[in-house]
Amino acid sequence: MTHSWNDEDFRAFDLRNWSPAVALEQRNQLTLGAHSVAAIEACTIGMGLHALTLQQADRAIAFFNELSSSDKELVRFVPASGAASRMFSELRGSLSPAVSALLEKEGHRLPMLDAGVFAQVPSSQRASFIVAQLLGKNPGWDSLPKGLIPFHQYADGSALTPFEEHANEWSQLAPDGRLHFTVPLAFDSQIKEQLSRAGYSDVETSVQTPETDTLALDLASGALARDAEGGLLFRPGGHGALLHNLNALQSDYVFIRNIDNVVPAHRMEERNHVQRILGGEAFRLTEERDALIRDLLQENSGASERASEWLQAFMKNLPLSEIQSPLDWIPFLNRPIRLAGMVPNEGKAGGGPFWIRLVNGQTALAIVEGAELEAGMLGEGTHFNPVDLCCSVADYLGIPFDLNEFAAHDMVFTAEKDWNGQRIRILERPGLWNGAMAHWLTRFIEVPARTFAPVKSVLDLLDTERWT
Repeated sequence: MTHSWNDEDFRAFDLRNWSPAVALEQRNQLTLGAHSVAAIEACTIGMGLHALTLQQADRAIAFFNELSSSDKELVRFVPASGAASRMFSELRGSLSPAVSALLEKEGHRLPMLDAGVFAQVPSSQRASFIVAQLLGKNPGWDSLPKGLIPFHQYADGSALTPFEEHANEWSQLAPDGRLHFTVPLAFDSQIKEQLSRAGYSDVETSVQTPETDTLALDLASGALARDAEGGLLFRPGGHGALLHNLNALQSDYVFIRNIDNVVPAHRMEERNHVQRILGGEAFRLTEERDALIRDLLQENSGASERASEWLQAFMKNLPLSEIQSPLDWIPFLNRPIRLAGMVPNEGKAGGGPFWIRLVNGQTALAIVEGAELEAGMLGEGTHFNPVDLCCSVADYLGIPFDLNEFAAHDMVFTAEKDWNGQRIRILERPGLWNGAMAHWLTRFIEVPARTFAPVKSVLDLLDTERWT
């Protein structure tokens, strides 16, 4: 395929370290659109999803203690670039009677408000007062990153943000570990200053790089979308673009959790108990993987059989005809490992843990979004993904993997949107815990629903579980 690029296009490509071939590949993906994931069946308890016994959980915690005392490096990785605007959507326009009643009765609990001032406002005016306070230009809560919104109020008067709460929780789990947030560039200094005041001056941050941008398609013309000045329309590549940031950590074990999934201090130990289980299982499986690889390298008797049996828990339809020697098993074993916590979906339709068929014909465990599922598979799952992962990202020699080698780069997302009067199709890179980890070794473990505490709406902050 040929395409005519202008000088401005080439400058834009150079800025992103692209060749024109990258743009052409994205155009092809946009033209074809995303395809449904070939989901075979949902993972259920005993069929790809593990519910640990008390004995198994104790074993996992023992392994975590061993991991903590080793020289392995642990990192908490928190995608935190998202804006808070959607948190306040229920407050825009006419309030529903239920929302008005809730704000009048419980609004004093919102940690970004002055409870003393609120108490002086007549009850009939409290809902409108709160809306004015939260949507006003000063300080402009809905224009901040979600991580800078106060989530929890404490008895000493402090109101802590998700950045501070993540730091507090991680410091209890892994005092010597690293903490890394991906953040919007415009707020990087403000975030670092807040964390430094809270006693966390060594926290790391990174931003989504222009290299991971994606193009868009003008559906009317079939050409790549351009802005009013004629420049190509570039957009952030979705959370899958953060594979670049994750890959740059160069660590041994990485714990991943979203910025809005935080709890107040009195619930942190409960969650860290589960983190120790996930981390311990990740360490145990990594030790088993590495022992199998050494077994194969030494050509010990029965090594091939042991490797084959171990892999059956992670993937099926292995190309046995291609296994000519024990060493041929190593590429299947020497991969990143992820332990993913899954919570019961309580009847909610959508994505979660599934067995899927990859393009190479193998059947593997995968986290699938509802939008990626064919209609017949939607709602089949019993659990969903709260983004609670522990990842083992170094090989059997202790060298960090190049995680790009284990992504399914064809598992992109596309969606149609209105943009400046144009109907466009946008492109997102394979999701960070979806296609970006498609060729990892995956283990799903059921975790308690209470350990999942997201804040999608500002009204979620009124949940009594968030108050001591």
